[in-house]
Amino acid sequence: MAFGAHVMTRTSFAVFMAMALLLGAWAAKAQRAEPAKAAAWRLGDRLSLAALLYAKGGQDRSVDQFLSSIKPLAQAMDIAIAPFPPRAATVIDTYTNAIHYLIEGGGAETGRALSRKFGKEAGLLYEVAVKSNLLLLLYEPGDDQGIGGVIKSRMSEAGLPESLWMGVVNAIDNKASEAELKDAVLKMHEEVASYLAARAE
Repeated sequence: MAFGAHVMTRTSFAVFMAMALLLGAWAAKAQRAEPAKAAAWRLGDRLSLAALLYAKGGQDRSVDQFLSSIKPLAQAMDIAIAPFPPRAATVIDTYTNAIHYLIEGGGAETGRALSRKFGKEAGLLYEVAVKSNLLLLLYEPGDDQGIGGVIKSRMSEAGLPESLWMGVVNAIDNKASEAELKDAVLKMHEEVASYLAARAE
């Protein structure tokens, strides 16, 4: 009986140690994940704004400033930022190419890389940051190109409080003016950035 008790004690201790190691690894991963989420949001925000200004033309200084601001983040995370596609013959075609870059091309690959390296939630946040900025370009009252649904589903999946993003969804549902929608998007970007930064501390 004493031997059996001794074996059980050693087994329990081994299980305890294994669980402790797993919990420690999980905690370390969680601590890394929070800064990664904040960085993913910032990357998506700045890269998409840079792409839209690049497509507009005549904004090279602002484009360079946005890209320079995310370069250290991308390097620290070992995430590649693909160059923008060459400007097309017309502004409309350049915008089309920039949108493709962000949602399917090199810019979208940045989001996929974030998901692979830092977890699905980082990729979801990057996607929402990008597509909500695209909303500023594509939105018309009554037509949001389906982006409102993307924001709702991705932010819910990422576990962000509704109070941070529901204002944009409500503005879309209520067919808000372009100016009102812009205010809602800017507010969301600021509040999500603050929320994620606070959790990363």
